[in-house]
Amino acid sequence: LLNAGALPNQDPINCLQIALRMGNYELMNLLLRHGANVNYFCRVNTTHFPSALQYALKDEVMLRMLMNYGYDVHRCFDCPRGNSSHSQYVTDGWTSTVIKDTMFCEVITLSWLKHLSGKVVRVMLDYVDHVNICWKLEAVLKEQELWPDINSILTNPRPLKHLCRLKIRECMGRLRLRCPVFMTFLPLPNCLKDYILYKEYDLYGQENFVGTY
Repeated sequence: LLNAGALPNQDPINCLQIALRMGNYELMNLLLRHGANVNYFCRVNTTHFPSALQYALKDEVMLRMLMNYGYDVHRCFDCPRGNSSHSQYVTDGWTSTVIKDTMFCEVITLSWLKHLSGKVVRVMLDYVDHVNICWKLEAVLKEQELWPDINSILTNPRPLKHLCRLKIRECMGRLRLRCPVFMTFLPLPNCLKDYILYKEYDLYGQENFVGTY
């Protein structure tokens, strides 16, 4: 169906969301390569960050697959409260029927998820330039084993090589990045193409599934 031109973003229930909930790497990869929108927002229980992340917090293979295909990581660090105090309860912004614009820091600091916060944020930092983290997220990260590594990244300039990769990816756009045909015509050495596509972090392509946490 996809090879014949089926559009993966037209169904009322998002196809990529179903693949994520199933934990089906092959189906996820197939949909993403055919243009599935990695930055979709679920109409129910909307969050400030694209919805796909909710299903990948416990699985590094899924998480890196989303990031490699252009997931909007910056939205996760976009907290309007910054260094000011946050509500004690994550129910801020909820109505009786729907979650409205819930921030990433409110989700990842929940009691049953905060043990994953260090690993998830450390992966995210591979896909952004300099970011600021809010007070609430920082407080939880300081309790994690990976905090020294995360703090070093946050407080030091990012490598120029990394910044160039991010800029090239931004100029190319998500649709070109996922298009194998376009990449073959790009006048760059293969090693540079692989770097732009984050091949070193492509756990699915390397069939390295031991990174799941």
